[in-house]
Amino acid sequence: MDSDDEVQIMGESSSRPSHVGPTLCQLCDMNFDSENLSELQRHQHYEAHFNPSSSKQPSSNKFRKPTIPKDLFKPHSYPLQLRKKPADDFWYPTLSRPPPDNCTPGLIPLLKHALKKSHTKGNTRRAVLCCESATHISVEAFDRRWGCGYRNFLMACAALMDQQIQSIYFALLDDPFPPSVRNLQRWMEAAWKEGYDREGAKDLGNKLVETNKWIGTGELYTAFTSRAVPSQLIDFDLSKSEKGIQVMIDWIVQYFSPPNPNQGTVTDVLRGASPVVATDKMPLVLQFSGHSQTIVGYEISKNGDTNLLVFDPSRPPRLSVRRAAIAGPSSVVWEQSRTNQVLHSVMHPTSNGRSSKLKRPSSSSDLRQHKRTKSFESDDEIMVVENVNDTPKNDHGSGISPGQTQLSTLDPANVVNHFRLSMSKLQRKKDYQILYFPMTDPWSIEERNKRKVVRSILGC
Repeated sequence: MDSDDEVQIMGESSSRPSHVGPTLCQLCDMNFDSENLSELQRHQHYEAHFNPSSSKQPSSNKFRKPTIPKDLFKPHSYPLQLRKKPADDFWYPTLSRPPPDNCTPGLIPLLKHALKKSHTKGNTRRAVLCCESATHISVEAFDRRWGCGYRNFLMACAALMDQQIQSIYFALLDDPFPPSVRNLQRWMEAAWKEGYDREGAKDLGNKLVETNKWIGTGELYTAFTSRAVPSQLIDFDLSKSEKGIQVMIDWIVQYFSPPNPNQGTVTDVLRGASPVVATDKMPLVLQFSGHSQTIVGYEISKNGDTNLLVFDPSRPPRLSVRRAAIAGPSSVVWEQSRTNQVLHSVMHPTSNGRSSKLKRPSSSSDLRQHKRTKSFESDDEIMVVENVNDTPKNDHGSGISPGQTQLSTLDPANVVNHFRLSMSKLQRKKDYQILYFPMTDPWSIEERNKRKVVRSILGC
C-alpha cells in the first residue's frame, strides 16, 4: 500500500450469485424451481433469512438481501417470452466471476493514486472521486453506434447494486430480471404500458425491444422511476447564464464534495486533509447533444481550472491500464516522466487490437428545456483504439501464462488524461442534462405515479 493513502472506512460487500440459470435463493442458493415453491413460500423462505426470531434462520448470513415491502412495489407484468429470453451479459463488482472484456472495475482506486502522483508533481491541486466500486462499461460490437445511453445506465446500476446506503436498491433493480442492454429495452416498454413517459414512448414509436434506437437520460429516469429507485434530472442552459459552464461545474463540485470536516467524524477529517479522496457518492450521467458520459469526479488543476473526470462508454481504458486496475494499485510502478514502455500486470482475454473510427450522424433537434432530454447525434467523431502492442510478454517473448502477475509501469499523467474532460471542451456545447441519485428511500406507488411525466429542474 502506498504511504500517501488516506485512512478510509469502506462498506463491507459480499458476492452475489449470477443471474443465469434457474431461480436461486440469493442467500443460500436453494433452487426454487426444483423445489416447486410458490411465491408465498419463496417469501417465507427469505423471511427465515431476515427475521432474527425465526427458528428457520440459516446459520450463514453474511449478506442480507432486503425484501421489497408489499405496500411499496407492484411488480410489472412481463410477457412470459420476455422473462425467459436470454439477456446480454451484465456484471457488477461483487459478482464472483471475472469481469467481461468490456468491464473494467478498480479504476477509481487506480485513478486516485495517479491523481496523488499528479498532485505531488504540482499538476493537480485537489480531486474528489465517486465511490470506489464504480465500473467502466464500454460499448461492444453489437451496440457500438448506439449504445452509449445503455452503457451509462449499466454503469449506474453497477454502482447502485454495490452500495450500502440503500441496500434495497439491489432487489428493486434485480427483479424480475437484472439490467442489461436488451433487458433495459424490455424494461422501458413495460414502463410505457403502465403509463410512464407517454411522450418519450411516442417519440420512439412505442417500440424499443431488439432495435438500435438511441436513448438518453429521460429514458433512464423513466427506467429507474418505474423500479422505485429515486433519481432526478437537472438541466443546464449555458446560453441563459452569465457564468456559462461554471454554473454546471459548481453544481458538480458541490455534489461530489465531502462534508465540512469540522462537522464530521474523525474519518471525515482525515478525508478532508487529503488532496485526493474517494467518497461514497454515486456517479452522475451527463447528457449532451450527440453523446452521454458518466461523471466519476472532478479535478482542480494547477491553474485553478476544474476538469471533470468521466467514464466514456466509447473510450475504453488502454489494456495496460485495465490490467493494472483489476490487479490493484499495488501492482503499479509509476513513471516519473511520460514513456511508451508499459509492462502489464495480469493476463485477461482481450480483443484483436483493431481500431474503429465511428462517425455519429447529425441531428438538428434541440434539448427540451426544463422537461426531458432525448439522445442526439452530432458530427463529432469518436475514435476507439486498442493498441496491438499492449499484449503482455514473458522473458521468452511469448504471452504471460494465465494467473501470472507482473508489475505495471504507468505514467500518471497518461492515466489521468484519459479520463479528464476540460472546461474548454465542455464549453463547446450549450445544453446539458444530468441524472443523479439522491439516495433516498424508494418511491412508493403514489410517488412514482406523480413522476410518470418526465420533468427536470433548472440548474442555477
